[in-house]
Amino acid sequence: MFVNASSGTVGRMGRTTWTDVPAVLRERVETVLGGAVARAESQAGGYSPGGADRVVTADGRRAFVKTLSRSRNPDGFGMHEREAEVMGHLPGSVQAPRLIDTVRGTVDGDDWIALVIEDVAGHHPGTAGDGSDVTAVLDALDTLPTATGTLAQLPRVADDLVEDFGAWDRMAAAGFPDVVPAHAVAAAPAMARAARGAAAAVDGGSLAHVDCRADNLLVDADGVVWVIDWPWAAVGAHWLDPLTYLLDVLVRGEDTDVEHHLATHRVFAGVPASSVDAVLAGLAGTFFEKASRPAIPHMPTLRDFQRREGLAAAEWLLRRWGGLPPGKAPTYPAVQEA
Repeated sequence: MFVNASSGTVGRMGRTTWTDVPAVLRERVETVLGGAVARAESQAGGYSPGGADRVVTADGRRAFVKTLSRSRNPDGFGMHEREAEVMGHLPGSVQAPRLIDTVRGTVDGDDWIALVIEDVAGHHPGTAGDGSDVTAVLDALDTLPTATGTLAQLPRVADDLVEDFGAWDRMAAAGFPDVVPAHAVAAAPAMARAARGAAAAVDGGSLAHVDCRADNLLVDADGVVWVIDWPWAAVGAHWLDPLTYLLDVLVRGEDTDVEHHLATHRVFAGVPASSVDAVLAGLAGTFFEKASRPAIPHMPTLRDFQRREGLAAAEWLLRRWGGLPPGKAPTYPAVQEA
């Protein structure tokens, strides 16, 4: 999840490769694909220690295979199981690759899982750095539907994030950590007031991806964006993923006007400014709070990433507030004291 990456269970620990996967599991994957794998290209990116391989069979069929053993990462194994459950129920209207099958097996007493997924040939958005992919990403996220059936039983974003969104109040009580710059500390009372409305703002009835960064999206040759990696899916506000993607655009330094997209794209139609401000305030606080914690083994860049996320959210919100004096905030109800 975009604010729960502080879990020590999913770090850059070094991926396994296709040949590291037990032969019996590889054979079962080949059975699913209807032929022997002739070529496998392991993907180095991402935050899972499991395998991520683009494979091609002898007759040319392509697939993306995610593998992991329970012993290597028990929590990650559970995330693979959850992702398989989510992907198995995604409606066809969602711009996401389809789950072909899930393969499980026990080898030498260790449980293994493999998600066999349609392969999407493409690149992550933002490569050009000019914001040219942003509208296509928002279009793809707009395909996420109201959560029904099994998807409606997923966790609710508001419940998952209500504690995180109290970060400004906790930091104010304990003393602001060094990762919070002086201008953000000066605005902290206003940020805290706004953040108290964030959990209510992110509540809703839509399927939400909840980890919407460029590395979880692919742009194909036709410019169509595909949403990948679904272990954190939940139920919440339809516009939450699009907003967090715009924040990711800022963190990566793309040359684009995020406020223009916020004002003009249909996915944000009818969203109150107070709700956007509340969520930005909540995200800024929780990212700063997490960035102040001790480093996690195997994740040397995580705390700096969280600091940059917090800074981007805080400064975007301050720009929206027009550079208000320290401690001041707009007067709409969502940021008033309860």
